[in-house]
Amino acid sequence: MSLTSRPLTVMRDHIRKAVDDGVWPAVQFAVARHGEIVAFESFGDARDGDRFCLFSATKPIVASLVWQLLGEGLIGLETRVAEVWPGFGAHGKDVVTLEQVLLHTCGFPTAAISRDAIAAREERAAEMEGWRLEWPPGSRYEYHATSAHWVLTEVAHRVTGRDYRQALRARVLDPLGLDRLELGVPVDRQKDLKRVTATGTRSVEVLEALFGQPVDETALDADSAGTLAVANDPELVAVGVPGANAFSDAASVALFYQELLRNTAGLWRPDVLATATGEIRNTFPDPIRMGAGANRSIGLIIAGPDDGAALKIPSLGIEVPLRPFGGRVSPRAFGHGGAGGQSAWADPATGLSFCLLVNGMDRDLLGDHERHTAIESQAAEWA
Repeated sequence: MSLTSRPLTVMRDHIRKAVDDGVWPAVQFAVARHGEIVAFESFGDARDGDRFCLFSATKPIVASLVWQLLGEGLIGLETRVAEVWPGFGAHGKDVVTLEQVLLHTCGFPTAAISRDAIAAREERAAEMEGWRLEWPPGSRYEYHATSAHWVLTEVAHRVTGRDYRQALRARVLDPLGLDRLELGVPVDRQKDLKRVTATGTRSVEVLEALFGQPVDETALDADSAGTLAVANDPELVAVGVPGANAFSDAASVALFYQELLRNTAGLWRPDVLATATGEIRNTFPDPIRMGAGANRSIGLIIAGPDDGAALKIPSLGIEVPLRPFGGRVSPRAFGHGGAGGQSAWADPATGLSFCLLVNGMDRDLLGDHERHTAIESQAAEWA
């Protein structure tokens, strides 16, 4: 692999254009192989020492703590949450299993923790106990933006007796030497965090054609403001929202994925790690992928074969392939993205891991998808 190769040159050109166009004010990417970083670069107003919000790319990192508990026999995929946490069983949630929580099939996708309760464990738990099911657990898939991982971290606390941030640090991040990857960043350590801004122009025409109904831009703006707060509000950053706001540089995330490929530190029991990184257990239709299978394992998205999934808007003559991670990875590739343009994945077929972090949340969703496809497909070509 050459650091002057054409794939790297093309990838840099796409990133520089996004910076020049003001879509991504700051960008980092990293590529790793054989347990080492082979490329790590910062663009725009980013420095190599800066850290970015991972948004939902946080989820596999938190799941990796749960995988340890599974390997130690402290919990099982079939364990009902209420067996560990009896109060959670209220309102019919007694049937919810840990596997369903990990697969986003547990039935409370829009449940949330209030701002008043978010910093206090007891208050968070009380609110979660009061959540109600939106559909029967295990009957369908809908992305649980934050709710599922709040439940996972409360289970981890009850099983280990340690705060989820402390347990993640002691059990995963410190053993791997990933001091730059952090969930729950105290205010006095937030100076190196990049603030996220909304950029680009929203295409109402595309959204209305996609959803077949008028779009409420006021509601979209409110959703965007809430997402930005997860990355920018010092209190929320200090709390550490377990499905949404770990912070890291790109190199640390790429190295985390190398360990999922190699397990050189022996942090995970091999069969559990193999299930997490290689076994699709959620094939329910994914509305975001226009009804194609969700392709989720217990904490990750797996690329799977090219099933032809595409975003099709005949009225606008648009057809956009939706295969994850740029579309050129092997079917065995696994990873997770995050709101605002974050992406992280590894491919067992090549041994590569990749991470792209940005601080501009592009309102042009199609343009952002096309940009990521162009960049990540070049990363996959390095092999």
